[in-house]
Amino acid sequence: MNSPHYNPDHLIFGVDIGGTSLRAALAHSPTSILAKTRRSSPANQPPEAMVQAIKDMYSDLTSRLGVDSAIGVGVSSPGPVDTVTGTLVDPPNLALYDTVPLRDMLQEALNLPITLENDANAAVIAEHRVGRGKGTLHLAYVTLSTGIGAGFISEGMLLHGARGAAGEVGHIKLMVDGPECGCGQKGCWEALASGSAMQKEALRLIEEGNQTSLSGLDSPAINAQAIFRAAQSADSLANRILDRAAYFTGIGLAAVVDVLNPETVIVGGGLAQMGPRLLEPAFKTCREHIFPLHARALRLEVSKLGDDVSLIGALVLAQESSQSPE
Repeated sequence: MNSPHYNPDHLIFGVDIGGTSLRAALAHSPTSILAKTRRSSPANQPPEAMVQAIKDMYSDLTSRLGVDSAIGVGVSSPGPVDTVTGTLVDPPNLALYDTVPLRDMLQEALNLPITLENDANAAVIAEHRVGRGKGTLHLAYVTLSTGIGAGFISEGMLLHGARGAAGEVGHIKLMVDGPECGCGQKGCWEALASGSAMQKEALRLIEEGNQTSLSGLDSPAINAQAIFRAAQSADSLANRILDRAAYFTGIGLAAVVDVLNPETVIVGGGLAQMGPRLLEPAFKTCREHIFPLHARALRLEVSKLGDDVSLIGALVLAQESSQSPE
């Protein structure tokens, strides 16, 4: 029996594709999620496996709620995403993908209209519609995680760039001849302050013979979370790594502010869960290095939408596309 609290003819389906997990939700609105599901992401399998997994999750959720269909689908995916063609273009977090027409593949599988965005754009849309950036005309959302990315709202509109690839702030160059980045360049923000950068720095320092409680862990376990826990236990090497990451996070944020002059910058992603230990010095460094005029009304905030921010953004995309006139 259908619940009286929602209209079964106006449900939306959202999907957030990640490198490690795949999340999906069926909802009445972005803030009224009726059912959610999550599974390991088939990111290391061909694109057809991803499409099948999403189709299975859709079937599971509609069956669970006893409904026939949704009216629209929003998909958040690792970028780069060409939003003109609905194509993923060699996304680094999806190993076997090259140029993949994901929107068309999903549209054929689900027989529903699909709106596809990169995950950082989906996140800034979520923050702008229902998060801490609600009503803001000029907004930046920066995700600090395994990598670093961003989404921007300018004059109340999502900033896509020429081919939908605006927001690749993780590849702003902060250090000439700095550490090598996954993009092939050196000294990128992502190579200096992301979760993967923190791990690489820890392994480098341990290999040089520095003393730390992290030495007893296997290399894959020396991740950002382990470094944070060690820092909380007064491990000097772990604290050096966090101080370095906080500094370069602040410098990167300052670059974003100086270029775009947003009213508000919202920071999210896994590293944001480190809270004041990382973000207080990062925000302080940002304010110390931005153009004075930009500092006067700037708000630096931490996302309140948590791990679901891109999924909520996908639901916003589904809702807004289903309401658009033909």
